[in-house]
Amino acid sequence: MDNFPGMHVGGTAMTYLQNHTILSSGDLDEVRESIKNLASRHDLDVKGHNAEFNARVAAVECDDISLMHVAFGNSRLTVESSEEDDDGLLLYIVTSGAGVAQHCGQELEFFPNAGFMRDLAAPVSATEDNFSAFVLRLSKDKLKNYTRSVVGEDVELNGLRFDPVIDPTTPGWNVFCNTVHYVAEALDGPLRELHNPIVTTQMKDILVAQCLSLLPNSYQDIVNGRTVTEVVPYYIKRARDYIHAHADKKLGLADISAAAGCGYRGLQKGFMDAFGITPMAYLRVVRLKRVRAILMAEPYGKTVSEIARQWGFTHMGRFAQDYHREFGELPSETIRKHG
Repeated sequence: MDNFPGMHVGGTAMTYLQNHTILSSGDLDEVRESIKNLASRHDLDVKGHNAEFNARVAAVECDDISLMHVAFGNSRLTVESSEEDDDGLLLYIVTSGAGVAQHCGQELEFFPNAGFMRDLAAPVSATEDNFSAFVLRLSKDKLKNYTRSVVGEDVELNGLRFDPVIDPTTPGWNVFCNTVHYVAEALDGPLRELHNPIVTTQMKDILVAQCLSLLPNSYQDIVNGRTVTEVVPYYIKRARDYIHAHADKKLGLADISAAAGCGYRGLQKGFMDAFGITPMAYLRVVRLKRVRAILMAEPYGKTVSEIARQWGFTHMGRFAQDYHREFGELPSETIRKHG
């Protein structure tokens, strides 16, 4: 296996992001608080009476994503983290140690050069020995907006899903890992005092582009210009078609389930497998697109609030947030662009 810059070589290891260290401590509570503020809440516990727990946390902003490196010394840890955020992802690139985690119904083994993608919408539990890793905090919505900017607005984009386990032999994984090391070394070295937003944006764009094009995910074929051939069960197609045909009506999960001819649980699982979102979230996206189509064409003298209510959105603040999350702009910006 190839060694990346800074991995264990001859019994020593490089200190990653050395000039961006924000914490070096053996206090578990202090470490928990630091990680919670940077990534998500993790309940850490040290196993063994003589364990050498001395955690180090480093972090640097790369435009609007964060790159961290965490190390927990010569210790065995158990980690528990509940579901927290429907939008967040944590990509781990292991730099030392080993362990095993349970996440999204899978058992993930990790070791140097392995990777795994944690979806913050799902809980995780893990046991780690002498663990250290790069951690890249990502946003599904921002990855979706980036994909839309690459492939165009006419392409149907469903929920974004990554494979939790990233095998080191995955094509492109070594390229991506080398890029992460390059960005970390550049931001910790020659670019540390530059404070140039253009450069950091370019760094972010490289990481995002490679993340979507090189790592196994539901947008990978679209981003790489390949035809997507995903088989959708017939009952999910019925539910999907029913939603599109009746999006202007009052719909609930019971209505969609009856039209599909399946139970709630099968419907939920089928939509998550096919589209990465629940049936009601799919309905919300369809309605948002109907609103956007009207705003882009001709509002016919109606206000944004009137159009939104016509399509079932009663809370205007939440509607604006959902609209911005889906399309990367506010309704008023859509009108200005296409008015």
